[in-house]
Amino acid sequence: MSNNFATPLSAEQLETFRLLTNSLNEVQLAWMSGYLSALTAQNGVPVSLPVKNENINASAIDPITILYGSRTGNGKEVAMKAEKMVTEFGLSATLKSMDEYKLRDLQSEKNLLVIVSTHGEGEPPFAAKELHEFIFGKRAPKLDHVKFAVLALGDSSYLQFCQTGKDFDLQLEKLGAKRLAQMVSCDVDFQDTADQWLRVTLPTFAIATGGKIIDSTDAVIDTSAAQNYSKKNPYYAELLEKINLHGRGSERQTLHIELEADLSFEPGDSAGIIPVNSSELVNEVLSVTGLNPEELIEIKNSKISLFDSLLQEFELSKITVDVLKRYLEFAPNEKLAAIYQSQEKLQEYLFGRDIADLFSDFPTKLSAQELINLLRPLQPRLYSIASSPKANPGELHLAVGVVEYQNGGRIRLGTCSSYLSEFDGNENKIPVFIEKNPNFRLPQNDETPIIMVGAGTGIAPYRAFVQHREQSAKRGKSWLLFGNRNFETEFLYQTDWQKFMKSGALSKMDVAFSRDTDKRVYVQHKLEENAAEVYRWLEEGAHFYICGDMKKMATDVQNTLVSIVENQGTMSKDKATEYVNKLQKEKRLQLDVY
Repeated sequence: MSNNFATPLSAEQLETFRLLTNSLNEVQLAWMSGYLSALTAQNGVPVSLPVKNENINASAIDPITILYGSRTGNGKEVAMKAEKMVTEFGLSATLKSMDEYKLRDLQSEKNLLVIVSTHGEGEPPFAAKELHEFIFGKRAPKLDHVKFAVLALGDSSYLQFCQTGKDFDLQLEKLGAKRLAQMVSCDVDFQDTADQWLRVTLPTFAIATGGKIIDSTDAVIDTSAAQNYSKKNPYYAELLEKINLHGRGSERQTLHIELEADLSFEPGDSAGIIPVNSSELVNEVLSVTGLNPEELIEIKNSKISLFDSLLQEFELSKITVDVLKRYLEFAPNEKLAAIYQSQEKLQEYLFGRDIADLFSDFPTKLSAQELINLLRPLQPRLYSIASSPKANPGELHLAVGVVEYQNGGRIRLGTCSSYLSEFDGNENKIPVFIEKNPNFRLPQNDETPIIMVGAGTGIAPYRAFVQHREQSAKRGKSWLLFGNRNFETEFLYQTDWQKFMKSGALSKMDVAFSRDTDKRVYVQHKLEENAAEVYRWLEEGAHFYICGDMKKMATDVQNTLVSIVENQGTMSKDKATEYVNKLQKEKRLQLDVY
């Protein structure tokens, strides 16, 4: 801290303050910020720190409204944990998903805890979209009487890391709300950071109102989930069968994989597979860095060889924004800095390159420990489950597109798809866990019609859907629209769909094979051809599902759906957009896109 910094503190106070703040981590700083904010709010009257075994009078403090906006369910998980902790602190809370929250209630809030994720490149998840638009709109109320804190969930490999959380945090302050704690951005391994932030943030709501609460270190966090299989505690599944779904002559490969898995899941859920890197890629990284593969390094308080750590612990097959930023700080380079500062150049550089490329393109001398400190932890890969537990008890099926391409004179492989492709199952088992997807579910009533649109491996959850419905005594109509490149070689699960059509589990099927015709035909074109019937099904209460590519296919299908409603319902485009938005709000339009 500069000596020229204007401060009312004495030299001794300033030095004490500097030493204290320099010793704190992000979450501890957030707590201190909240405490000081609460102190200021009380005009300097000393506030009570949490006192062990001294319960507060909950009725004297306004309830904390916990709002969460989440796509995968992680936000809901944290929000439910927050609600439990609030109760254990002796406070009261109201838990609400943002898509069920009445916007007019915002102006009546006193204490607001926001937990929100970011989808893709800076977009709010659908559940948070309406509230996000509202607080940035002309009708947003003044919130001078509101105290708030924001917990942001995201993935630091994206350029706009935790952007939605940042949006809420800054805009609530602009509307006059009083921030009780600094926002914390949680990465993909969010649990520990979120837990610690909740422990130190929730008490500030009571402190700001003059209350005393139970010491936060005594609050019990529910750890029952830890007893179930999870990313940190995976189930080790035996490989039962592996089949290439593509016909002869196909340049690509999609694997049907069957695992023995005594796991609880529902159609629409995903399986998280924990892979390892290829030995070839590990050796390429070691070669370009010149490091000794047998050198021992320290990870998680244990010693492991550099080779094994690169094989099992770190992302090597792609360069992410956070890694590039750390590398630039470690080894400044003008050319790399110019790439990092230009979003267009950055995206172009990151595409198709791996860690070996980074060290080859911008070489520097570094130690083994410095290397692993720069890298990102190896993350599980999520695959939509392609089977129903009713139809295949004790099993879990996946459709995995194998990623392989050439770039810069080297063959590049997808980390998990190549791991599964080469896995023989003779000695080891595959670590797997279930990632719940509450926003991609079959209707509760089996007789409700469903329309399923997907391309490529986006067909996987629909196999689970139809298998599940086939087990029902009464089932509604079901319609599948599937797209891929070629009929002969890439009609995934063709014999299954034929059987489902024969049994009546699948009522109607339309296919689009883009490379079989002079003019490219995609699934949205099949929707247009059947516009009247699509609209009729929707009017009958059908649920509409989209699974697959987020950037192109999903957008095109949604735009086509709006066009169908506009033309078939004889309404304006604005009204048609409202109609489709209402479908999504009512969970009759659901997306699983990536």
